[in-house]
Amino acid sequence: MEKKFIYKNIDFIKLPMHFIPVQTIFSIVYTIANALMPAYETVVLADFIDCAMDIFGGKRNASEIIRPIVMIVLYILFVNLMPSIVNIISLTGKNKMTVKIKDLILNKRSLLEYKHMEDAQTQDLIKRVCSDPVEDFSKGFDNILSAVSILISTVSLLIIIMTSAFISGIVILAVSIPLFAIAMKTGKKNYEMGKEAKKIQRRYDYLGTVLTEREYAHERKLFGYSESLRRDYDDLYNQSYQIKSKIEKKTYANMKSGSIVTLLIIAVIVLILLPSLGSGKMSIGIFIALVNALFGLVQAMSWRLSGIMGEYSRLQEYLKDLNSFFALSEKEDACVRPSRRENFVFDSLEFDHVSFKYPGTDNYVLKNCSFLLQSGNSYSFVGVNGAGKSTIMKLIIGLYDDYEGEILLNRISIRKYDYAAVKGIISVLFQDFTSYQISMKDNITIGRDMNFNKEEVENIISQVGQKELVRELNEGLETPLGKVKEDGVDISGGQWQRIAIARLLYSKAQINILDEPTAALDPVAESQVYEMFHRVNKNRFTIYITHRLGAAKISDEIFVVDGGRIAESGSHEKLMKIQGGLYHKMFDSQKSWYE
Repeated sequence: MEKKFIYKNIDFIKLPMHFIPVQTIFSIVYTIANALMPAYETVVLADFIDCAMDIFGGKRNASEIIRPIVMIVLYILFVNLMPSIVNIISLTGKNKMTVKIKDLILNKRSLLEYKHMEDAQTQDLIKRVCSDPVEDFSKGFDNILSAVSILISTVSLLIIIMTSAFISGIVILAVSIPLFAIAMKTGKKNYEMGKEAKKIQRRYDYLGTVLTEREYAHERKLFGYSESLRRDYDDLYNQSYQIKSKIEKKTYANMKSGSIVTLLIIAVIVLILLPSLGSGKMSIGIFIALVNALFGLVQAMSWRLSGIMGEYSRLQEYLKDLNSFFALSEKEDACVRPSRRENFVFDSLEFDHVSFKYPGTDNYVLKNCSFLLQSGNSYSFVGVNGAGKSTIMKLIIGLYDDYEGEILLNRISIRKYDYAAVKGIISVLFQDFTSYQISMKDNITIGRDMNFNKEEVENIISQVGQKELVRELNEGLETPLGKVKEDGVDISGGQWQRIAIARLLYSKAQINILDEPTAALDPVAESQVYEMFHRVNKNRFTIYITHRLGAAKISDEIFVVDGGRIAESGSHEKLMKIQGGLYHKMFDSQKSWYE
């Protein structure tokens, strides 16, 4: 299912207004008030200077200076106290905003179709959008307010300037347009270079993980690859640094050139104002205040404008990415919890001329693949890498549903089942299972913890041979596993594997798929695991996906996958009788390793 979201610049305001209305309104009001301060400063400064000069000239009473002084004091209080007040109010709102935006982004990520998880370009897009969405939205909000601020400041000052010197105002307007265009162009180029830098960063971040994380330590020591990887890391880091440095230099150069050009024009404008001053059409106070205001405009029209427009262009590119991200197709019920069909009893699972190719590719991974699995039997899928074994598993569990042909569960198209029911019927132990850094209890019951049964968990722990481990843990089942928490207990890869197996058993799914279930176990432990599954098969239907053909022997029927189809099928004994058959060749090849 696809949803279309079109986020625009106004959404940088709309979302904060929706989530934190009070803080947002306060920020907008403050922005407008603060934007008027340069014009206010110009007026009160001119009034103060003119009043002071008139007092010294004997044209006014000394008491008349009180009003301009009060106005200046109010200005000083505002510009010095209000920013702190605004920061305090904004901080409380930002914390709430952070939660809301992260929920928005994470909810979308959780609903994405699985195909997006296996696409490198899409992963780059997700990384760009999701790396720090709160910061990007905050910058968008601040940038719009800054743009409004500079617009109000410029217009209000221009009104004052043009009232006294119309031509000067026209010159300033003429200067602002090319500065605006340069800033826009620079901002867009910088963002494009930034995207390239992030791609490089993703690569050196991975190398950094390999060079520092404990799970790679034994191979780092054994193979001695740290030095070569460090060189690659340094090269990639330098490439990223050079791009970022180039961005900074270009931004600085553009801002500086804008400042110099604007300063030269300001000098010309001052010369234009001098005749008005000499003729008495302009007071000294207005002249000094306008010159001060003009230098304020230099700052606004060069540094601030360039910064704002550069950030604006970057945010436009971010919005494009954001809209692309939210346009990614979703699986509507991706996050539903597994549910059990009370009266469901597994009978059969069938692939009827199923063909499938991964999104964005032209070659079929499965082509007219057909087979029938029936309850009361166990099955193994074997074959070389790339034959289609894992793809069969992904289709069965619903990670992809855009296949041709039919997948039938109890002779009913699996597409007609709701996804929650499929999750309740089918459970998988992946080869690259997740080691959750949470308690042992939660590791086993995760996703199915609504009705926790301690006795059942303890029984399963005993089945997978982890009873002794639980006994050794300080808090038993409640002991945190892993080193994320200070009191967490680190365990071996084989122990993690057994806990993952326990998770599968606790699911009570009627169809169990095991993808290389014993990859981290020693031969004795492997034999024990397969014996265990053989015992529980009385009530569970099990599919093994394995490269170890010795393990496949325990299955009632073996399917040999080759070129996206079932090339051979039968028991181990039957397949071994096929001279020159694929299974026979693979088994003999592996057999030689043990002889």
